Order: sequence, then structure tokens, then C-alpha cells
Amino acid sequence: MKTLGIIPARGGSKRFPSKNVAILDGKPLVFHTIDAVLGLFDKVIFTSDSENILQIVRNEYANYSNENKSEFEICKRPDKLATDTSKVIDTVAYYQKQNPDYDQVWLFLPTCPLRTKSDITNAIKLLTKDADSVVSITEYEFPPSLGLVRGAGGLMTSYDYSDPWGNGNTRSQDHATVYRPNGAVYGMWKKSFEKYQNYYKGKVKSYFMPRSRSADIDTKTDFEIAKALINIKE
Repeated sequence: MKTLGIIPARGGSKRFPSKNVAILDGKPLVFHTIDAVLGLFDKVIFTSDSENILQIVRNEYANYSNENKSEFEICKRPDKLATDTSKVIDTVAYYQKQNPDYDQVWLFLPTCPLRTKSDITNAIKLLTKDADSVVSITEYEFPPSLGLVRGAGGLMTSYDYSDPWGNGNTRSQDHATVYRPNGAVYGMWKKSFEKYQNYYKGKVKSYFMPRSRSADIDTKTDFEIAKALINIKE
């Protein structure tokens, strides 16, 4: 069985410019994901629309494929996949079609730097023949059923139809534990990917990760939180 890992890193970020090369714990953000992924797949593709990011990665990993058994390809993302409206799944689909001989297609977002090699290997074990895909998840920090909707004039209503705030049922332990994707690990069988083009369709298994390894960096505040979390062992 052959496995393909894809790491897409966009150059543009309106909320946090150059976030993918921001220095986290002594190295650029993208290096954390690359280091976690390399050695676990037959081929890993790192792709970006930013020549600056690509050059930073080349400077560090240019000789990886020559020195190791697995292949590491660093390539420029096509312009059509680098617009403000481009979806990550379209990039994955593009490279999957370019590499049709791989049985599994994995996606790793560089904005989720705290996953470990163990997280990835454990997720790989979950992708058995009785599943289409596996997605990493973590618990919601706050029960969604206790959410509020802010309407016109700042007026609030309960997000949940049962109106827990109105009836006083606000103890978090009385509400179901709900999970969310944390962006760290996505894996799918090739045949399932070609059928669904979506990691959330078919029979989807979950790989649980604690909040301490579930940072997803979109803003400078997220980045500061990741800096605080990086040395927590859980």
C-alpha cells in the first residue's frame, strides 16, 4: 500500500500576514507540520503559492528525498488554486490526480502545528477498510447548545431551540459533549476521495486530540496561544 501526504501553505493571510513562516519555538510554523509528517508516508508534497515560503522550505529540506527512503516534493501551487475563494480540498484533489498510484490521501494543515508523529500514526491505524476517512477532532471549549445569537440592535436569543438560558438549564454537565474538527489530520482512501472529494462524507472515523494539541492559527492571538501550549504534554 502506498500513501500520499499533502501540506498546503498559502502565502496570503489578511488576519495574520506571513503566519506560515512566523517563528514558533525556534522555527517557521510550516516546519512543525513538515517535521511531524516526513518519514510516515511514501510521498509528501509541500505546496504553496508563495515563492518566499517555498524557498524557506527548500533551504531546509532540499536534500531530504536523497537522504531518506520516502519522497518529499516541494512545488508551486497553480494560480487557479491560490485565489481568495480557493478551497483546500481543490488543492488536495489536484495533487491526488497528479499522483494516482497512491492508495491513501492525507491532508495536514500547517496552521495546526502542535500535532505529533504519534497523533498521525494513531490516525493512520484508524483508517481501516471499514471506513472511508479519518478526521482529527477535539472537544468544543463551550457547549454549543449554550450559545447565543446576537441580532439587530444587539438583542440576544438562545442558539438552541430548547432555550437553556431562558429555562435555567445552564450547567455544562447537563449538555451533550460535542466535538469539532481541529484541522490537524485528515486521511481518506483514494477510491473514497475520488468518489466524495470530501473528508467528511462516507464512513468517517474520528481521532480525538486534547485541546492542548489542537491550536489552529488564524490570528496573532491564536499564535500566542500556540506559543503557550507548545510545551504542554498531554
